[in-house]
Amino acid sequence: MKKTVLIALTLVALSSQMSCAGTKTLVEYGTVQRSSIITHSQQGYHPLRTLAAGAVGGVIGHQFGNGNGKTAMTAGGAVAGAAASRHHQTAAQAAQEVQLLIKTQSGQTIQVVQDNNSGLTFNVGDKVRILTSGASTTVDKSV
Repeated sequence: MKKTVLIALTLVALSSQMSCAGTKTLVEYGTVQRSSIITHSQQGYHPLRTLAAGAVGGVIGHQFGNGNGKTAMTAGGAVAGAAASRHHQTAAQAAQEVQLLIKTQSGQTIQVVQDNNSGLTFNVGDKVRILTSGASTTVDKSV
C-alpha cells in the first residue's frame, strides 16, 4: 500500500515538472530610426461611473461617525469616490505610447508601439534591445 502511494506521488511530481515549460524570448539589437509619442484620448467622459463611485463612497463613509459626524463622513466618502473616479478616467484618457522605427542588426526595419510608462526616452541613433516573446514585443535601451 505504501509503495503504491509513493509510486503514485512520484509519478504526479514528475509529470507536473515536465509540464512546466518556460517561455522563449527572442533577443535582437538595433538602432532607432524614428521615435514619436502617441497620445490616445478616449472620447467621452462617463458621468454615471462618477456618480456610482460617489454613491459607493457615500455608503462606505456612512459606516463611520455619529450624528453630524456620520453626515460629514457620508459626504466626504461621496466626494472622495467621485474624485477618485474622475481622476481614473482622466488618467485613462491621457494614455501615451511610444512608436519606434528600428533598423535591426540583421538589416530589417521594424515598427514597435509600446506603452510609454517606463520613463525611457528614445532618440534617433539610440542602440536598443528588442525582446519578442510570443506576440509581445518590447524595446529597451541596449547596454
